[in-house]
Amino acid sequence: MPMGDKDKAFRRLLADERLFLKFLRRFLKQNLPDVIDVEALTLDDLHREDITFIPPDLSERESDVLYRIRGTDAEAYVYVLVEHQSSVSHLMPFRLLSYVVQFWTRYVEKVGEASKRKDFLLPPVLSVVFYEGATRWTAPVHFAEKVRNASDFGKFIPAFEYRLISLRDKNPEALLSYGDALGALFYLANPSKTEGFLEAAERLRIFLLGLSDEERELTTNHLRGYLRILMKKEGLEIDDALDLCLEREEADVMLTYMQKEFRKARKEGREEGREEGREKGQLEMGISIALAMLEAGEPEEKILRYTGLSLSQLEEIRDGRK
Repeated sequence: MPMGDKDKAFRRLLADERLFLKFLRRFLKQNLPDVIDVEALTLDDLHREDITFIPPDLSERESDVLYRIRGTDAEAYVYVLVEHQSSVSHLMPFRLLSYVVQFWTRYVEKVGEASKRKDFLLPPVLSVVFYEGATRWTAPVHFAEKVRNASDFGKFIPAFEYRLISLRDKNPEALLSYGDALGALFYLANPSKTEGFLEAAERLRIFLLGLSDEERELTTNHLRGYLRILMKKEGLEIDDALDLCLEREEADVMLTYMQKEFRKARKEGREEGREEGREKGQLEMGISIALAMLEAGEPEEKILRYTGLSLSQLEEIRDGRK
């Protein structure tokens, strides 16, 4: 699945302040102190910073967004890094800490001379990893876990941690039960749902009928990116007519048209090629899972049972890690 499509879809979603406020209330409310009343926040209390900390070599697999949150009695920043691929970055706590330090460095430069005063303080930053890969996230969340002899040097090691939100661990039914645009979009992106494209599209089409006009419009604004991802995953080509439909039509029209095109593609004999693509995708997922399990020191028989790989395939994967 092209990372460019995922990158655009998630970047656009998080850049929408209406959706980010929902995200904040739904997933991060318990991580913010009482001085920032999440339920009382309005769109005027959010400001998205025009900055990214993702290095160019990782921009295909990750997205990020930084918001300034202004509460009644305090101000803080929320930094969200979205990890698209199923391979886990085990240096994530170190990388996130380095991004926060980069932000603080820029903040000090922006404040200028005032930063030299005794009463100057840096703003707090809540760091979040939003993981939408298919395999389990196994990287540590505490920075100290990536430092040798951390327990012996405890007070000299930064007490930094990030909040992990793993989409694969969210029940697809629970996401739809929220009854809003964020729930619908996260349902489509959820790697653990069992429905194929046709079933998921039909469920979403019916789901949209129960939304308010505002939520339906919000869903439509972001739906096309996720539908492109799903269709490419199923091996369905996006021609000019379909692309035009994605750009101009309402969500229910998009879904109906795509269902029609999907059935047409099956009828025209494209299923064989799509099945090959699906098998390739399953193999790639099996390899990702095997790598994660090897990294975790899982026994060979367990890896073979979980992934469905052959012993020779597993040996090739193991040799490739050396």
